Amino acid sequence: MSWSVVCLALLASVADAAEKRMARSVFNDDGQVLAEAPGENASAFIKAWLDRESKAVPFTTFVYLACMPDICFYDTKVGELYGARNNRKSGVYIKGLLDLLKQGTDPLRLVTEHMQAKGKEVLAAVRMGDTHHVRLNKFDDLCSQFSIDHPEYVIKQPDGRTNETALDYSIAAVRDHRLGIMREIITEYPVDGLELNFVRWAKHFPRHQGREKAPIMTRYVGRIREMMDKSERRRKNGKRLTLGVRVPESLHACWLAGVDIETWVKKGWIDFVVISTWNNTDPQTPVDEFARFTRPAGVDTIVTMGNMIGSFSTGPPIPLDRGVATSAEHAKGYLSMLLNTAEARGAAANFYSYGADSISFWNVGAHFGRAVTAAPRQRKRIAAWTRAVRSRETVFAGPRTYRFLPMGKGISRRKPPFRNYPWYDEGSSALGHKNSPTLLFSDDRIGKRLVFPFRVADGRRGERLSGRFRFWFYHVTGNDRVDVDINGVAVDKKHIRRIPAGKLRGGLKGTRFEIDLAHCPPFRGDNVLGLVLGTREKRPHVPMMEELEVHVTAVANSRSVSGLSSPPAPRRSR
Repeated sequence: MSWSVVCLALLASVADAAEKRMARSVFNDDGQVLAEAPGENASAFIKAWLDRESKAVPFTTFVYLACMPDICFYDTKVGELYGARNNRKSGVYIKGLLDLLKQGTDPLRLVTEHMQAKGKEVLAAVRMGDTHHVRLNKFDDLCSQFSIDHPEYVIKQPDGRTNETALDYSIAAVRDHRLGIMREIITEYPVDGLELNFVRWAKHFPRHQGREKAPIMTRYVGRIREMMDKSERRRKNGKRLTLGVRVPESLHACWLAGVDIETWVKKGWIDFVVISTWNNTDPQTPVDEFARFTRPAGVDTIVTMGNMIGSFSTGPPIPLDRGVATSAEHAKGYLSMLLNTAEARGAAANFYSYGADSISFWNVGAHFGRAVTAAPRQRKRIAAWTRAVRSRETVFAGPRTYRFLPMGKGISRRKPPFRNYPWYDEGSSALGHKNSPTLLFSDDRIGKRLVFPFRVADGRRGERLSGRFRFWFYHVTGNDRVDVDINGVAVDKKHIRRIPAGKLRGGLKGTRFEIDLAHCPPFRGDNVLGLVLGTREKRPHVPMMEELEVHVTAVANSRSVSGLSSPPAPRRSR
């Protein structure tokens, strides 16, 4: 019996005695609204932006970027106000920030009051290790004076990179300084709590010492919870202030970042956990790893869905069939692929079925202003997919497309000194999590079975499905011998259609393989596609398979698929 089956059974048994309630759905704002705010009447501009977001996207909890973590976007006395050191009078963030200060308020206070008036829970986001800046440069407003004054606090990475700027939480002065900023937020602002973001940029210790140093971060999170509890502040409903955490996308990636999330949950410190990729929506996010301990503890188990579904790869191959779900901002490879409604449903079907309570919308708010990605048709697309995933019922109410892409493809081109991500190994995310692979059929692999793992909630108990199964196999022609199996059961060749890849994917020659789901062997949740390339010949390029799509239109049984999803677990009252 697979681990995922055991986990699902555990979740179901826990849920038998559950009291059903609505979990939080989280919407983060990373500051794009402030970046575009004008130097006059910034307050009205920001409120109108927030109103557009609230109308388009369903959420209960609004998370606003307060600090990164030493540079602050509020009127701080403990941290450093963005742009103040260099006495900036204009520029990104500056115009709107100065106008709000002149009016006797600041972004954090304005946003908190406006969104609370709409009935939203409002949290201040603390990015625990953001390093958009790549050097200690006094003229870079994202680089804090605290870092400049203490270069000895910068993490010494084992890869010898020269552009590291993250500070080491092993050092007490780093922890104390940042705790002071959080205390100021809790004391001086009417926020309902904090969200600690351990994903931006997931560098808290030397990257090879994450597990070893994790107890330091555990004690620190305990101090943060204690500080919040001793503040004598409560939310309007009388409950304790909320402490949420945004953590890397797998338990392995959490350990790499020094994050012992299971201990934090079991100690009762945490109110919600957001399981987060770097930027995109990944249907293979292993939510069940976390749900095993979060749901029995009554902690909201939330999965990130970003507006992007592709990888860092700028192509080829070039997607040709995306329509409005194409970014006007990015290069025309996988990087340009934006979520459509069916893909959002497919990913969310996996999330809900394997233990998620709700969804966190990541950086969706960046598309409600004047940017090229904020065109009306894009806002309409965002509204459609975010509403489609707001519950299990809405997810399973329409067609679901499970799209599996090589999320780690192209990241090695961004290794230092180009960027300073914690991890940059090809095939891994920036957080160090191994993603869907690219299968390379080099000469020594001809005649051997290679496997592509894929998770699909639909049909996981053997139900017959209607729809389409297809994958792209590049540098392979219609004459090459290819054996296909699903979960070890061969697919009859008479049911396989071969179509030139160029019809839907440009820039590379290859073949698209299509099979009706009615002719596929039964699924089991966590599946494998097996491929054997049997034709050995000289080729100018190594054959590769790297994109799989499962499009489900119907399930051939009397029960709805939503009825097969894991029921909710017991809850503490919020």
